[in-house]
Amino acid sequence: MLPTSTSTPVKKPKHIRFQGEDNDEEVLYIFRKATITNMGWVFSTIILFLMPIMFGVFLQNLHIAYPQVISKSLIFEINMFWYIFSFGYGFERFLNWYFNVYIITNKRVVDMDFSHLLHRNISEAPLRNIEDVTYTVSGSLQTLFNFGSIKIQTAAEQRELEFEYISNPAKVQDILSDMVANIKGVYAK
Repeated sequence: MLPTSTSTPVKKPKHIRFQGEDNDEEVLYIFRKATITNMGWVFSTIILFLMPIMFGVFLQNLHIAYPQVISKSLIFEINMFWYIFSFGYGFERFLNWYFNVYIITNKRVVDMDFSHLLHRNISEAPLRNIEDVTYTVSGSLQTLFNFGSIKIQTAAEQRELEFEYISNPAKVQDILSDMVANIKGVYAK
């Protein structure tokens, strides 16, 4: 398996606060989707940035002198619009990755989903309500780069939380299972 160091769990991050955090609550771990899951939108963004150049080369190979057909200022405006659109797409996808976080505190697990600039969904479950923690690694890409999903079954109204595409899901499952067992007194002597 290949390492994915940029998205490994951040243990006891400093100066991290989140909406709804209690005063006596301590953030123990923060997780994000595995870095390899970003390759699709990164590749798409690069292609978007290269399209005006490729289009110009294509027209030159056809011996079409498009600056004579369309004014240079219009070409500039179209290119600027295209690059702003491309940057916006890449930036929005980065924000989506960066702000979709999974947090484990000393009291609960929190799943913060950031769909786009104007929508977020925050789900949480107290550690004492967690019944089962299961991880799934499916397919060759997930196996090769050691990432997968964690499903957290709870005894609460919301029955399941899911941490999607996180690095080293077996380790995360072990951490979370040990914390739940300690809270419920399973390992108490």
